[in-house]
Amino acid sequence: MDKRSQMRELTAFDQRKHSTHVFLSAVLAALLFFSLEYNWLSPMTVIFLSIAAGLPDFRKMWQRENIKKQFLKSDAAKRLIHLNSIFGLVTLPFFLVWVYALLTDLITLQTFALIGLGAYVLAILEHRLYERHMAQLDEHYVTEAELREEQKWGSA
Repeated sequence: MDKRSQMRELTAFDQRKHSTHVFLSAVLAALLFFSLEYNWLSPMTVIFLSIAAGLPDFRKMWQRENIKKQFLKSDAAKRLIHLNSIFGLVTLPFFLVWVYALLTDLITLQTFALIGLGAYVLAILEHRLYERHMAQLDEHYVTEAELREEQKWGSA
């Protein structure tokens, strides 16, 4: 079990067609927007429907990390990759409160955008630190940059 076979498996997983899910998510988002705009649904109902629509994406993320976990040798790296998945699920309620505050006019659109921008920048920094630390813990960990490079040249 080396990096090359892990990259092949991750590439095959990433190349599965998910266009139907993307299209249905876009249609659901448009329907939820209009139903909220015309007061057909309450903001809480829209949030719960959004959670349900996001569950397949969480499942895909979990499966992808399980592929990576199969190839890791270090127990610390295996625990850390699992904790990263759990962290994603734990932060979901904070995201929902943030969206609910916008939908119910508890915060302005500018505040919503600033919080979103700040969270996005922090997420990028956290992910870079996480990948650097995982690469130090286990030499079998494949970073996203390595995977993109292999996919670009087609050797994976």
